[in-house]
Amino acid sequence: MNDFTQSPAASGRALSYGEMLADDSLEGDARDALVAEALMAYLSTFLVRRGDVATAQLLLQVDRWQVVWDREGREKDLVLEVDPANMSHFTEDLLQKLRTLCQEISDRLRLAVNWVEVKETLPVVGPGWRDMVQREISGERPSNQARRLQPSPRRWLEDNLAFTNEGEQRVYRLLKHRQEKVLPREETIAIFPLPNGRIAGRTWEPDFLVTYKGRAGVLEIDGPHHNARRALDVTREHLMHDSGIAYVDRVPVEALENREEMERVIDRFLRRLAEPR
Repeated sequence: MNDFTQSPAASGRALSYGEMLADDSLEGDARDALVAEALMAYLSTFLVRRGDVATAQLLLQVDRWQVVWDREGREKDLVLEVDPANMSHFTEDLLQKLRTLCQEISDRLRLAVNWVEVKETLPVVGPGWRDMVQREISGERPSNQARRLQPSPRRWLEDNLAFTNEGEQRVYRLLKHRQEKVLPREETIAIFPLPNGRIAGRTWEPDFLVTYKGRAGVLEIDGPHHNARRALDVTREHLMHDSGIAYVDRVPVEALENREEMERVIDRFLRRLAEPR
């Protein structure tokens, strides 16, 4: 028997999803789990090979996927669970694209799953939920240890870096433009979006840590509830300065919609960061 007639197991290669799905002994929940996994794999691969990398990247950010019966109990749907912050990107047009492709794949593999739905991922909460909610209201984010235990997918990706919202990504692009196109190569900046760390008494995740001419600065983006958090921000700034951060500045949330205003804020930040104490 040559390699072309050997079974996958005999030849030592891994089974493909198509070969796994051909196993008639697989039934019930185990088969549904395999069908969901296979559909996600085929959807993502087809999207990339057809040039739709943006949609494929979104699928990589899905928390969980499963095949479940629809409300009428007539057929099964592929349900995608995504972080609430990412729901807005799964528009009806995008879902229709996924449904069309899912039906194409399902017909070829005889999976009988022709519909794709999306819903928010339930957060992991427990008896300490009041404290957790209060911390989030106060602007605190999970520490890097918590994020490793419970990864949170992000919609905004660039240069293999993740951002929590579009505003952060806009600021990053302007900083990168100055890094690569404006400043001379021998004295440019380094940009660290959302680095996790610890200052005295607390863990902390600034929006941007930027190094320039031997000094480290922090650039934060004010949220819509910034005024209510002002006392917390001042205390945190003092801790940052005491910990060796040379300069802290903020991008007003209103500036995020105005490129010229954002550029003025960023240029002021870099100019003051470069000034000696």
